[in-house]
Amino acid sequence: MMNSKRHLKKHNKLFFCVLAAIVIAGCGEEKKESGYVARVNNSYLTKDEITRMIDTSSAGQFQKNEVIRNWINREILFQEAEKEGILKQNDFNRLLKNSEKELAGALLLSKKIKDRVIKIESAKLLKYFENNSSDFKVIGDSYLLNIIHFSNQDKAVEFRSLLLDSNWQKAMDNFYEDSTLLSSRDSVLLQEQDIQSVKVLRVVKRLYPPEISIVIPEREGYYTVVQILEKYPADSLLPFNVIRKEVEKRYLAEQRKELLEDYIKELYSNNEIEILN
Repeated sequence: MMNSKRHLKKHNKLFFCVLAAIVIAGCGEEKKESGYVARVNNSYLTKDEITRMIDTSSAGQFQKNEVIRNWINREILFQEAEKEGILKQNDFNRLLKNSEKELAGALLLSKKIKDRVIKIESAKLLKYFENNSSDFKVIGDSYLLNIIHFSNQDKAVEFRSLLLDSNWQKAMDNFYEDSTLLSSRDSVLLQEQDIQSVKVLRVVKRLYPPEISIVIPEREGYYTVVQILEKYPADSLLPFNVIRKEVEKRYLAEQRKELLEDYIKELYSNNEIEILN
């Protein structure tokens, strides 16, 4: 969402390599599973394997479907390549050997990072934010929201009534175990483009902090209540308390990047390296 996303591309590539290794190792096995969610001939994709690919607690059904579709595409191509003898070709074995080195190196770097505990001090984190504040501006009009979705309209109305007489946390305490509660997020920062429901976006634009929306019938069996906490016009500098988690994430990523660079320098000094022109 923010300008900070353009940083640390090299570091991210390493972790994508690690992820690829896990996916290939976990999903390419030909074994029969009772709890599988997809199958291509004798190869099965299980629920456990999906949870290793994505965070299923926060991922929506669309994202899960995309993971399954990509797995099926990869599997049918692999099986067809095997039938046509691709796996026995010299080019394949050469690429496989190179991939082994890259994956092994990526796993080594991942291990080195896990072995190092990075302490986050509030004062240093705040100073880091102040020194890089321009990187934490919102690109488009954004909103800090509390948002909740119900499958039953009457329950949504009941929640809204309780919210009007108390606050978000107290209202949530009364509905955590309600079977009609589909999902909820509090103090979530969303750009206009992140609010996919036209109905919700139309209401959000008209609200002023800390107003509470009417019950919004997005579709049959999906009713939404929104409370707007703050509005941020495009190119606004976000307050530290609003994006502390984002600042912390980027700070940790840069600290890890420095650790990796120092480790690579150490390896250079401990090995014989020769470059001929």
